[in-house]
Amino acid sequence: MEPWIIAVVVGAVLLPVGILVTVSRAMVHAAAPGGAPGVFGLLPGRAMLNGLAAAWEQERATMTAVLREDLRAVRVATGADPEAAAQLQAAERAVDLFAANKDWAGNMRAATAAMSRANRAMAGSDQPPCLFNPAHGPAEAEVEWAPGRGAARRRVPVCAADAARLRAGTPPLARMVQTDEGVVPYYGAHGRYVDWLLGWYDGCDPYLTARLLAGTTIGSHLPGRIRAIHGAGSDPLGEFGRVHD
Repeated sequence: MEPWIIAVVVGAVLLPVGILVTVSRAMVHAAAPGGAPGVFGLLPGRAMLNGLAAAWEQERATMTAVLREDLRAVRVATGADPEAAAQLQAAERAVDLFAANKDWAGNMRAATAAMSRANRAMAGSDQPPCLFNPAHGPAEAEVEWAPGRGAARRRVPVCAADAARLRAGTPPLARMVQTDEGVVPYYGAHGRYVDWLLGWYDGCDPYLTARLLAGTTIGSHLPGRIRAIHGAGSDPLGEFGRVHD
């Protein structure tokens, strides 16, 4: 074999090994107390990791507060209904686990799914929840709505009170949440509340939320998350349906 061919082959083998060793050393250095950023600043140092952890703790505290507010609202709405009470006990356990940072996505979905079941048990209805605030309970009407100027109008499930507001030309009472950009409707909070929403719609067509909220900031996160939860078989053609009913 020609010497230059041998050199190329040996180099191709040794170069990735050298990169791996260098990156590994940099990761160890970044993780050490007072460690500087890794190779060329591409790997996070301890200060950055601590900052990310603190930001997540704050985010989780905010989301826990949202879940506890929802729990209180559903408890008031469902009263002493025994089936609803059992579901709310399950919801409370899931909220506590979420607050303890245990399977946070799964427990967020479990909490809102149990609250949704409590609402359905009280109402004796299998309709999907009110889109604007799922804690309002199962939908009692469908109205036309667009999430913003220029967005496609679509028929959405809403509670009776929000249906009346929309027909009167006033905004619905959307579930508002705190974000870095201020207080916004949950569907304007990017991907933060995807699992929160999917729990409320548990038992419905998996892609219903993606159709209802297409064109919103949360809408772009929904199809991928739904596929991750339900598998590609839930959307065999790679489509999740039309916006319009």
